[in-house]
Order: sequence, then C-alpha cells, then structure tokens
Amino acid sequence: MIVVLQAVVLLIAHPRFLNQPPRFATMMFALASLVAVSLPLLWQLPMGVNMIFGAFMLLRIALLYKGVRSLKTWQNGVLLLGVFLLVMQQLGTIFGLQGGVSFLLLLALLKSYEGRTRRDWQIMVVVMMFLLTGAILFDEGLFTGLWTLLCLILMACTLALCNEVAGRDALRHSLTAFGLTLLPMVVLFVAMPRSSTPFGGLPQHAAEATTGMSDRMKPGSIGELVLSNQPVFTATFANGVMPRPQDLYWRVMVLGLYNGNEWQVLPDAPDNAQAALDKQVRYEVLMEDDKGRIPALDYANMPELRGFVIQGGNAVRVLSRQGVRRFTLTSSLSDELPHQLTPQEIRFYTLLPQNTNLKTHTLAKELYQQSGGDTLAFVQAAYQYFQKQKFTYTLKPPVLGTENATDRFLFESRQGFCEHYADAFVTLMRAAGVPARVVVGYQGGEYDADDNFWQIRSKDAHAWAEVWLADRQVWKRIDPTGAVSAARIDNGVGGALADEVGELVQNTGFFTQLTDRGRFYWQQWVVNYDTDRQQNLFGWLGLGRVRVASVLALLLLGGALAAVPLWLWWRKSKRQAVVSPMAQGFSLLKSALLGDGFTDLPSVAPFELCQYLSENGQLSPDVDALLREYVRLNYRQAQVSRQEALQWYAKAKRLARKYSRRKPQ
Repeated sequence: MIVVLQAVVLLIAHPRFLNQPPRFATMMFALASLVAVSLPLLWQLPMGVNMIFGAFMLLRIALLYKGVRSLKTWQNGVLLLGVFLLVMQQLGTIFGLQGGVSFLLLLALLKSYEGRTRRDWQIMVVVMMFLLTGAILFDEGLFTGLWTLLCLILMACTLALCNEVAGRDALRHSLTAFGLTLLPMVVLFVAMPRSSTPFGGLPQHAAEATTGMSDRMKPGSIGELVLSNQPVFTATFANGVMPRPQDLYWRVMVLGLYNGNEWQVLPDAPDNAQAALDKQVRYEVLMEDDKGRIPALDYANMPELRGFVIQGGNAVRVLSRQGVRRFTLTSSLSDELPHQLTPQEIRFYTLLPQNTNLKTHTLAKELYQQSGGDTLAFVQAAYQYFQKQKFTYTLKPPVLGTENATDRFLFESRQGFCEHYADAFVTLMRAAGVPARVVVGYQGGEYDADDNFWQIRSKDAHAWAEVWLADRQVWKRIDPTGAVSAARIDNGVGGALADEVGELVQNTGFFTQLTDRGRFYWQQWVVNYDTDRQQNLFGWLGLGRVRVASVLALLLLGGALAAVPLWLWWRKSKRQAVVSPMAQGFSLLKSALLGDGFTDLPSVAPFELCQYLSENGQLSPDVDALLREYVRLNYRQAQVSRQEALQWYAKAKRLARKYSRRKPQ
C-alpha cells in the first residue's frame, strides 16, 4: 500500500520524469498485471465482454510489438465510443455491478492505447485498484482474496517499474512494502467499528444473482448439480450437538405446481405451519446469496432476527441481499410438520394434469384400495413398491421424454435419481387423492471433526416428498430414494454411487479438506466479521465492550507492534543511505548530459556514458575525471563514507548545472 500511495502522490506532484516514455518491458508487465486483475472479473461477466476485452488486449500487444506506443486523440475517441456501444449492446447499461465493472475494465485497457508517458501507465494501475474492488463485490471467497493480494503485489511492481526500478528490486520493494503494512492493516481491520452487515455486501439485480438450484424440477435437474463438488454452505451446531447425517434434510424450496413435465416452486406466501418445539437445535449457516433462499433443517422455527420470513412449505427466506452471509437459525429435528390445511389447500396439493400418466393413476388406486383407504398404510405400500420392484438408483437413467414420463419411469426404465423417485411418489399420492408435494434442498454433508463444522456441497443436492396425513394434521417427510438406496441417506452420494461419482469422492481428500477449512475461517473472520464477531474478539482480548477507549487501546497496541518492523526497516535504509547521494548525483549528471528523453536513461552505466560521450565528441576532461572517481569510489573494497559521497554529489550537481543545456546529438 505504501507503493500505491506513493504513486498517487507522484501523480498529483507531476514530476518531470513521469512525462518520459516507459520501457517496452514495463508496458508489457503492466498489461500482464491488467490481465491478472481481469481474470476473476471475466469469470463473472458475459462472454461478449470477455471477447471484446481479449480482442482489444491482443491488438494492444500487437501495436506495441510494431512500435506503436500510443494512438492519436481522435483514434482513442473512436475506440471509446465503440467500447460504450459494445457494452450497451451486451448489457444494456454501463451502471450497476456488471455494467459498471465491464465499462471500467475496458476503459482501463483503453488507457494503455494513449500510454505515451509513465504517468499514463500509472493512471491505468490506479484504475486497476477499483477493478479489484469489483472482483470482491462479485465474489468474497478465499481464493478471490488471495488472488487480490497477488494482484496488489503485481500492481506495486508495475508502479516501481514505471519509476525505473530494476525488475528484482521492484519485486523486493513491493514485498517489503506489503510486509511492513500488513500488521497495521490487520489492526485497522480488527479495531475499527463494524457495521451490522459484512463488508462488500452489495444488493444484486435479480438478473445478476447466481444460484445452482433452479425454481423448477424435472428429470435430470438435480443430477446435474450432483456432478459438481462446489461448496454451497457450511453449518455449525451450537452446544456440542452432533446430528446424524440421515437427519440433515436442508430444505430450500417446496414445489407444489405440476404441469405434467416439471414441478414449480410454490408462490411466495406466508405459511401458518408451526414446527414442534421439541428436539430443537441451534445452528449457524454461512452461505452465499441464493435469491434470498436459506437452507434450513426440517423443520425451521420462526427466526428471531428481523428480515426473515417463513413462506409456503416452511421455506426460510431473507429479505435483504448481502452476498455471503451468516445466519443463526433454530429448527426442530423431526420428520413431521403440524399444519392444518384448508379445503382450498387440499385441492391444490392433489392437482394433477388430466389424461397423463394413466398407468400411474391406476397403480395408485390399486395400492390405495389394498391399504383399506388408510393414508398411512397407503404411504407404506407405495414406499414398499419401490423396494420390491427392483428399481435402480443411478445418475445415468435413460431419457424418458416429455409425455407420460412418470409412467415410463415406473413401468419401463425403473432407473432414476432422487428427482425421479420424488416425482413418482408425489404423483402416486395425488392420484389417490392424498395431498403431497416435492421438497428440494440438500441432504447430509461432510463433517470436519477438527473444526466442528459441516460442509455441504452441490453433490449433496437432493429431492424428497412430503405427504399430508389428515387424521394427524401433519406433513410427513417421505424419502422414496431411501427405499431404493439406503446408502444415499446414510453415506451420501459418494457412498451410494461410488462408481459414477468416483472422481468427486477422490477430490474430497486432504487438499479439499484444507481448502474447506480455509474457506470456513475466511468467511467467519473476514467476510462476516461484523459487530457480533468484533464484540466477541474484544471480550476475548480482555478489552470489554467495543467503545472508544477499547478501540484506541487496540490501535495503540497494534501501532506499537507495527512500529517495530518499520523502525528496523528505517535503520537498515539509513545504513544504506550513504550511497544514495552518489546515485542521485549520477542520475542528475546523466539527465544533463544525455537529456530526459534519452532511451533507457536509468540503465546507462558509467563506462557506457563515457563511451557515448566520447563517440559524440562530448566527453570533457572534468566529466571524465568525475566519472572515473565515481567508479573508483563505488568499486573499491572500502565502504564509501558519508562525507565522500556528499563531496562527489556536490561536484556532480555543479557539472549537471553546467551541462544542463547540452542535448544528445
């Protein structure tokens, strides 16, 4: 950060050397840094914007290789207009998260097209700082944070190269600056008062929100999610509670509308169902925004905090949209949800399209009659039907088509994934006049015993059924997948389909566990470091409540600790400062003799300067003597004293003034 602040000061001061052209290697390194900054952004932006950025980047590199350092003003104006029109064509706006970041990214690249001087390229680096902020707004994950730190180091190196610092020295200075400012940044992050919401939270436009789970379910939709090992959320249970994996049904959506081909989510409406108050567990969920949907265990109690609502089917929703969030919820671990349905709701939960899946209707009536009209006995008979008829649990079922898909599944293929069984079971229930619905969410998870949290991934996506028992006025959870593959419920997809998802199972080794832990602590203590976390940390440090006195005490303590490496660095720099007057004097002499516009002026050595001046008839005896003295002092075994360095600097300064009007021929 020291290097970045120094660059801003230099831009304001506008020193003369910033008007000089940068070296070719510096410009190429700056473009490489821009590519690094753009990578997390391009992943989030439309493909059209990616192609535009790639085309403009390749064109800029080609122009540099052709020796074209900058374009004319009118040419840059045409490019700017073209970029504006292209972004508008792709996104319809240059505002908002996607529109603003897309336009700013292309503007940063266009700045390189007018990069005549070092100052132009430094401005591009400053714009890249804002682009990094955009990357964090898109994704607050651990890898984005680590990549941001890497990009900051690259940007600091670019600024150093623009100031003609040698390559290795540029990297060394950048790493030193980050090391010296790391502790102060951590202290400021920990000590400064926090808001009640995590940093970086930005409400997203509905079209910009991303989610792995659709509002609709049809054969194959859940299976596509299971093919991903992507983490979805983590859960931590309070008071040492250790639930069984088979009890972890994380409800996300309830699907009650059926058109014969797919199930659709229930309309957003208040739900008067009340979970039982026994077997309550309290837990904390860390997740990324998913259209306001919160995965809650069956069955969730009304959240204590504002901004939450339980909608149709006991599905928990949060009204605000704040990126990665931390929620504390309470649920009653049960497979039953008390709910008194109205006649209208009973009709709704028994609706089926007419003249479709007629064989399924016939089977349902037969099983219902064999059960003597008892709903619970009918449910058990349908469950046993899947056990006895040699159904197969697989991720690769045959294609069923769009018409009478349930009939084909029950009587022909008998191969399917969880959504096939949930669809068929609910259809059987409704065909017999029993209210039923499909529930979509996640089942199970991976437990990290060392850090006491559950990691739920996309491969844990699951669908199950709920049947309403009129005599008991409850929704009862029925998982027909368990009738075919009990291993899926007890051991997850990896235990049930090891052959089909073997690669996913292999990817949950040591490295995956390590990244899961890193991601968990990153979200806990960085992304979701809010007022509650800060209060807990202050209490653990013995500072009491977060107030002015405790904040100042922590700042003073952190400042004292941070001052130690700064003081050591200052002492080391002071010891090395004896050669700086000579280096400064030699730089002044070169500028006076060769001119500011001389190519690669900083890299010219004393012997090269003598040779150049001699070849051009400009090597005077006083300059020759001074350069020889410079070589003698710098390359002798004894260290140059402060007095010797200042004396040589005074001579060089006098000669620089004398020859300041001389221009290279």
